[in-house]
Amino acid sequence: MTDLFTPAANWHRLPDRYVTVRRLGALAYNLIATVVVALTVGFIVDWTWAGGVAVAGLAWTVWRVIRAGRWVRTFGYAEREEDLLITHGLWNKRLTAIPYGRMLSVNVESGPIDRAWGLARVELVTASVQSAGHIPGLQQSDAAVLRDRLIAAGEAQALPL
Repeated sequence: MTDLFTPAANWHRLPDRYVTVRRLGALAYNLIATVVVALTVGFIVDWTWAGGVAVAGLAWTVWRVIRAGRWVRTFGYAEREEDLLITHGLWNKRLTAIPYGRMLSVNVESGPIDRAWGLARVELVTASVQSAGHIPGLQQSDAAVLRDRLIAAGEAQALPL
């Protein structure tokens, strides 16, 4: 069953430093959400319930932080002759094949946390939402090189007008 989501190809994995970025993001987002929800429950319902919400929120945060490393390890991409393969997922595995000739544009994005760690995200835009894809957590230099290779491959295989 694993071969279905990782066909024979030269797979590239995300850099290890992206695990740290995902963990920091999960920690910050979930702690803020836990505090906001616990305070809201405390003011509206009861402070005893707020304590329960805080404990549940902290348990969820710990689980998300631990899970971030496994999520990053499941992510991979492979450049083949006619398409780009992207695979990821812990419980629900997904394999997306994006033909170079169907790509409309290639975007490179880098938010504040990604920039602080020297990372960027490559996003592939196609005519179909289902076949679009993204590759997060790449080194900025690797993202720029991948962007250029994908654009060149897309132009070489573009459908004639």
